[in-house]
Amino acid sequence: MVTAMASSAASAALVIGQEVIRGNAAQKFSGLRIAAFPQKNGNITLCSQGKSRAVMSVATDVSRFESVSMAPADPILGVSEAFKKDNSDKKLNLGVGAYRTEELQPYVLEVVKKAEKKMLEGGDNKEYLPIEGLAAFNKVTAELLLGADNAAIKENRVATVQGLSGTGSLRLGAAFLQRYFPGTTVYISSPTWGNHKNIFNDAGVPWKEYRYFDPKTVGLDFEGMIEDIQNAPEGSIILLHGCAHNPTGIDPTPEQWEKIADLIQSKNHMAFFDVAYQQESWSLCGARRSHQRDCVIFRCCCQG
Repeated sequence: MVTAMASSAASAALVIGQEVIRGNAAQKFSGLRIAAFPQKNGNITLCSQGKSRAVMSVATDVSRFESVSMAPADPILGVSEAFKKDNSDKKLNLGVGAYRTEELQPYVLEVVKKAEKKMLEGGDNKEYLPIEGLAAFNKVTAELLLGADNAAIKENRVATVQGLSGTGSLRLGAAFLQRYFPGTTVYISSPTWGNHKNIFNDAGVPWKEYRYFDPKTVGLDFEGMIEDIQNAPEGSIILLHGCAHNPTGIDPTPEQWEKIADLIQSKNHMAFFDVAYQQESWSLCGARRSHQRDCVIFRCCCQG
């Protein structure tokens, strides 16, 4: 007698001249048959008759993905979903940071339309890019951030790789740190963009926080920031928002950036920049920032 446990999935038994008993019910088979059982937990017993041979295959519902848990809902996208369900005519969507029309539809910048038109007229053939991305794009990106006359560029000390938007680029950077600087802690501002912690966690990169926002002044806690970076072990990695700090919108002044750069250099730290809003950042008073001001920290950290 052979006994097997069946799961809630349908089970199949290949039987040759056997009687299959399930509970109190018995089914008689002659020749080669397939017996399919309903979805229910229980025992399946095969009773041998004479010298007949029984072969049984049991399929279970235990998936290899059973231990995979659902990811938590994105809180920012959750705001957008709540916005869609709200029937108020005075509602505003403060979720995803994107330009909107007065009708609350996505606003496509004119410069984007011109760029798309130029690309279409150029007749690009959509050839596969090399592994590091579009060379021309990489070149102007480095020049935009560092300045075309920066010594690091002239001395060929800049390596640029095109990533898949912000999250993809950060994930590449995190994987690089984990591979070549394993165990080194990344220091991130408190608060920071919510996905930073998830990205470093998934890449296996340890992180801690440094002080940044001061709720008493609703401004930058510069002294606390400097103290925490100073106290970080030598050779730590300091994640900095290049401009338009997310989520506070509060940035250091050019003079403060100089001091941050000097401290990072003196402690032999590595600066890791997240630049999400280059040249689209605005000061709290609404005045447009200059490109030179947005890039000051990159140029400070890449001198010499």
